[in-house]
Amino acid sequence: MDTWGSTPPMHQISPGTLPGIATRDDEPPGTTTPNSDRPAAVEAQLHRVPPRQPWMSSGTGPAPHASEFPTRLFDRPSSVFVYGSSRPLVNLTLYALATHTNPEFQWVEIGSLSEDRMPCDPVRLGWIPRSRLWVIDRPGALRPYVENLPIHDLIRSDEAPETLAHFAEFVRLPETSQRILTTGASGRPGVVAVSNAQRVEESFPSSIVPSILDVHRSAGYSVLVGYGEKPGAGRELFDFVFRLQGTDREKKDWKGIELVCEKGISIGPLKDRAPVRLEAIPLIANVVSEARPTP
Repeated sequence: MDTWGSTPPMHQISPGTLPGIATRDDEPPGTTTPNSDRPAAVEAQLHRVPPRQPWMSSGTGPAPHASEFPTRLFDRPSSVFVYGSSRPLVNLTLYALATHTNPEFQWVEIGSLSEDRMPCDPVRLGWIPRSRLWVIDRPGALRPYVENLPIHDLIRSDEAPETLAHFAEFVRLPETSQRILTTGASGRPGVVAVSNAQRVEESFPSSIVPSILDVHRSAGYSVLVGYGEKPGAGRELFDFVFRLQGTDREKKDWKGIELVCEKGISIGPLKDRAPVRLEAIPLIANVVSEARPTP
């Protein structure tokens, strides 16, 4: 439960005091536009399909400066699912993992700027630069296009089958995803971190999630998803699954919250679903303690 602290309504805080917020007056790049009946790439060909990028992990051992996690979590495109009953801690854990993977991460915020937010919310704190914040206040704007597409009108018919398939999967992505992926990733995996994903679950049936994750990996991007409720079996489609367990009612409670890896880690303190307290994981503890300082 998210009960600790008092939160003034967001509409009482101007965007000027929240440097991470992009509004409709600041259109490109961190805002969304209404979806049409077909993806923008089909109608206007606005987005260049990102080329496939080969990635190789530098090793299977512990990650530098984050020994609780394997190197491959951070140095190659992966899919990560973080969930728990405390949305503030889920979002802060998501932020910590995204920052460690690539400080230039893209943050997709599912929700309205006018909703109440906890004082430790990364967006409210101004931790997300405006140019990398994508506010989705209409969940339908993230709905993928799943019908047959006239791709032969947009690409040469003699292209290799794998090229056609890659293009088809890309143009089925929602507008926001297409715009993010065409920003490019180089040198290290790009990151798309999606907060409050429980609000768009109905738009993403399990049958289409693998292809969405594959398109992001092919473009060199990791997908990190934060889910503020108990999820269904669809989380097993991700490479890594983390659960936050424990009671979070007071600011100091976070130190007793435990992180459990349900999938993806076979070495180190998080293997075999062993719970580890957040305060014992510096990568996360440093972020949470800064967002939620206690006496």
